[in-house]
Amino acid sequence: MKKTRTFLISAIFLIVAAVWAGPFWRGETLSATKVKKRWGQQSVDLAKFKNTKIENRANMAFNIMTDKSYIGKSVEEIRELFGSTDGFYFIDIYPAYLIQKDQLPKDETWQIVFRLNSKYKVRDIIVHKNCCAD
Repeated sequence: MKKTRTFLISAIFLIVAAVWAGPFWRGETLSATKVKKRWGQQSVDLAKFKNTKIENRANMAFNIMTDKSYIGKSVEEIRELFGSTDGFYFIDIYPAYLIQKDQLPKDETWQIVFRLNSKYKVRDIIVHKNCCAD
């Protein structure tokens, strides 16, 4: 029964993702090199990340993206390390943290996202454009 329910939920999720969210899923992302060029590079200070302004997190994004020690961590471990999430990537389960928030209509909003595998462990880390400015 549990396997059947899991299968049905997974199937529904995949159908919704394919039909409705395909363009969002592939939304604009930045490579680690572009993140470093855009916001610089600062060592990760988890206490500061949790308690600082959004803009100050961006300096740590490159080191977070390239630090392989986060790969394989659970959602709970990521939230314990980085605090409550304030970004959004497709569904609430993905830990996402804003690193740049639009202030004016021409600005952009960017977030760092811990993408998960089928066991809800971090498989990779991306910087994703959450919102848009044309």
